[in-house]
Amino acid sequence: MKSQLESLTAGVFEEQDGHLTQSEPGPKDDRIAEIAEKLDGLATEASGETAEHILVARDRCLEYLEESDA
Repeated sequence: MKSQLESLTAGVFEEQDGHLTQSEPGPKDDRIAEIAEKLDGLATEASGETAEHILVARDRCLEYLEESDA
């Protein structure tokens, strides 16, 4: 699970770096959706407070996607 979380963290940092260097900044919806899906899978493998934190992160990704569609 640790390596999966590290991979997700790296992906988030890549999106943040892109925000600073791309001519069209901001996270890409498909990448955010991919991260939300991976978080959902990790939450099923985790338990307790860890699972709760993962689900909060997933929910924030989904909220971002809903807001970007509006």
